Amino acid sequence: MGQPSEVFLRTVISKEVAEEFASLATDPAIWTTDVHSQIGMLQGLAIKQQPAIFAVPRSGSPYQVLPAGVPYRSNRVFVVHGHDNEAKESVARFIATIGLEPIILHEQPNQGRTIIEKFEQNADVGFAVVLLTPDDVGAAADSPKDLKPRARQNVIMELGYFIGRLTRRNVCALYKHGVEIPSDFEGVVYIALDSAGAWKRSLAQELVEAGFAINLNAVLKA
Repeated sequence: MGQPSEVFLRTVISKEVAEEFASLATDPAIWTTDVHSQIGMLQGLAIKQQPAIFAVPRSGSPYQVLPAGVPYRSNRVFVVHGHDNEAKESVARFIATIGLEPIILHEQPNQGRTIIEKFEQNADVGFAVVLLTPDDVGAAADSPKDLKPRARQNVIMELGYFIGRLTRRNVCALYKHGVEIPSDFEGVVYIALDSAGAWKRSLAQELVEAGFAINLNAVLKA
C-alpha cells in the first residue's frame, strides 16, 4: 500500500485499523477480487468518522472519491412508500442526486400486469429504502382504544419482501417520529426521517457500506 493510501487511512480511521488494512496489501488477490467492496467500506468509514475530508478535492489529489454511477452492483434503489408524497419525492431526489436510480413503482409502466407482477418485475434492485410514515392507525384487539400511527400494510409487506430478497444489509427503513416500528425485523437499520435532513448522510453511509459508489460531494451539499 503506497504512502498516500496510508495517510488516507490514518486520517479517516485509527492507527491500529489503518495498519490492519495495510497488511492486506500482502495478498493482492483480496484487492483484485473484491476491490469495490473494500472501497465502499472505506468510504463508509470516512463518512462516519470524518466527512470533512470529502470536500471537493484538488486536481490529482489521492483523496478523489469514486465518480457517481460506478457501483459494483445494480445502481437501482427501490423506494417503498405509503401516502406521504413529500417524503417519497425528497428521498427519490436525494437518491438520484448521489448518482443512483430511484425506482418508484407507480412511475413504472403497467404493461397489462397485475400490481404484484409489476412489483416483482421491478424488484431487481441492489438496495431498498422503506419509508415508514404514519399513514394509518391501528391497535391490538384487546386494547382497541390504544391507537398508534402505523405505516401502510403494503409498506410492511414490501419491507419483509426486500429483507428476504436482498438481506437486511441492503435494506434501510426511514421512519417519521411516532410511527410504530415493526417488532419482527430486528437488525434492520432504522433512520429517523428528520426535517433537518440528517437522514441523508446516514442513508449515504449505509449505501457506501453496502458497496455502492456514490457522489459523496453531493452528500455534503445536500
